[in-house]
Parts: sequence; structure tokens; C-alpha cells
Amino acid sequence: MNGASPSQTNLLAECPPHTLSDADSVATEPAVSIDQVILQTLAPEFGFDPSQIAAYNNGFRNPVFSFLTAERLWIIYGNSGLEGVRGELNNLRKRGII
Repeated sequence: MNGASPSQTNLLAECPPHTLSDADSVATEPAVSIDQVILQTLAPEFGFDPSQIAAYNNGFRNPVFSFLTAERLWIIYGNSGLEGVRGELNNLRKRGII
């Protein structure tokens, strides 16, 4: 026996799952960066001016990310371009979200 007690562990059971929960950052960080440009491009069509930061973020960007997620928008853009994203934004508009 090496003198260690059961309370002297340097690895908690929570550590591996927590590390895995952050593993998608290699995809999510670029997705958000790309989506920011896409949303700023399309925002005027939906009545939002990206230079009006508070109104843009609270009325458009944040609700879009909340309902569609950055990853989903990134995938839609990759598959269908701006038209695909525009279609999803139109769906949010019809539901009164943006």
C-alpha cells in the first residue's frame, strides 16, 4: 500500500465528460463566425440593422441562434447557401420570433 487514502484522487468522475462536452468547439467556433457574417448580410431583409447592436442582437441574432443554433445554420448554409438560411429565417418570421 502506498499510503494514499480514497479521498486523495486527482481525477474526478466529472472531468472526462466535461472535457468531452467541449470537444465540439472545433466546429462550433467557426460556425458562429461564419453565421455572424451570414446573419449580418440577411438582417436588413428582416428589418434589422447590424450597426444598431442592441436591437440587432436582442431582436434578431440571439433569437435566431436560440431557435436554429449556429451549427444548424452552418449546415443549412453549406447545403443550400443564403437561400436556405433565408428560408429558415422566414419560418422564424412567420412564427413571430423575429
